[in-house]
Amino acid sequence: MNKATTPLIYEELSKHYPITGLMDGWYFRYDEISKGTYRIEGIDELGHSVARTCRENELDATLKACAREARAMEARIIV
Repeated sequence: MNKATTPLIYEELSKHYPITGLMDGWYFRYDEISKGTYRIEGIDELGHSVARTCRENELDATLKACAREARAMEARIIV
């Protein structure tokens, strides 16, 4: 099986991507990559991912934008 069809383990996802509840089956996290600049990443159980970079005052809006991007990605994948 390739990575795209092998479900990732829930415990592993929730450990590394602790932000849940934005979207079913998706897990998010953010890390400060330089002073005041953050990288937000999201991943689903099949390994699909989204990511964006933002300033500290844009964290909530950028997290929501990542969730919208993930929804759009799912719409393209599930045909």
